[in-house]
Amino acid sequence: MTQSSKSKGPTAPAVVGLPALVGTMVRPAAVMVVLLFAALGAAQAGSTDQIHPLFTTILLTAVAWFVNATCLNDVTDESIDRVNLPGASGRPLVSGSATADRLLILACVAGLVALAAGFLVNTRVGLVVAAGLVLNAAYSVPPIRLADRGGLATALLPLGYLAVPYFVGAFTVGSGLGDEGLILFAGLYLSFAGRIILKDFRDVEGDARYGKRTYLLRHGAVKTCAVSAVLWIAGSIAVPFIVPAGSPLLIAFPVFLMTVLYGLRRLASTGLKAEQLKTIGCIALVGRGMTIALLAHYSMTAKGWGPGIQMLVVMALTVVTCGMFFAYLFERGEAPEAGFS
Repeated sequence: MTQSSKSKGPTAPAVVGLPALVGTMVRPAAVMVVLLFAALGAAQAGSTDQIHPLFTTILLTAVAWFVNATCLNDVTDESIDRVNLPGASGRPLVSGSATADRLLILACVAGLVALAAGFLVNTRVGLVVAAGLVLNAAYSVPPIRLADRGGLATALLPLGYLAVPYFVGAFTVGSGLGDEGLILFAGLYLSFAGRIILKDFRDVEGDARYGKRTYLLRHGAVKTCAVSAVLWIAGSIAVPFIVPAGSPLLIAFPVFLMTVLYGLRRLASTGLKAEQLKTIGCIALVGRGMTIALLAHYSMTAKGWGPGIQMLVVMALTVVTCGMFFAYLFERGEAPEAGFS
């Protein structure tokens, strides 16, 4: 065998360029959730005619804020990610496609873009983005590092995913939220907290090794799923207070909720990691379906669509979403991404 034919061993992954790195940090499933909340905040606060020309600004602000969050989290969670997500292409430090310095530079640039775009819209939006950037740093960066603080992390993480895009959308198209907007926000927050607490199932090995005090590690799967169920139920209670009598959402949301509760019951009863991740992905799919149904409600109402067509659209969304839940749950292979950063 000649010297040239000898194996040279595995080569290190090439460091990707900045556009590719930005694309990696804009995680599709998670950023979809962020943009849905931004659209819902805008739809609730203003007419669809206002939203269309402003949505590019809303999108830029929310996505830039999100990239700042993912970059900071990846840098500070590198050791844990190497345990929980070995070789994951979506984690550039784990895969070797980026360095910590490059991610920190991107975090700073994304934060400045989000802040500039926010204040160019108006002062309220700028202040929301500023608060969101502070939360990003407090959540991920020592010495505060809220990510290690168990229940506090579960309570505050939805404020990033939900509050920042929701208020950016609302304050871009309107001057305030009103009682309905605040009730909707409270319902979304509770439901999303019920979803976020399930993230710990994916990360349990690394969290245990590095001493994270998550609710799952302290209390087990059954109690974690029970808390999640209570939060989902509490969040869904907001719906009758924000929609008129006879709204199709009053039929759709109990169906969505029962589907989620079935998934939580299944999650609590299995110890197989692959089945846990599949079930969590399916529950996340229903969560996105619920948000899309709410967005459809506000859009159709603003356009003056009649009750018959509204019922048809919302019921179609419900059937498709719940049908996909069961189809993914009982087929072999992976479920859709849960959408957690």
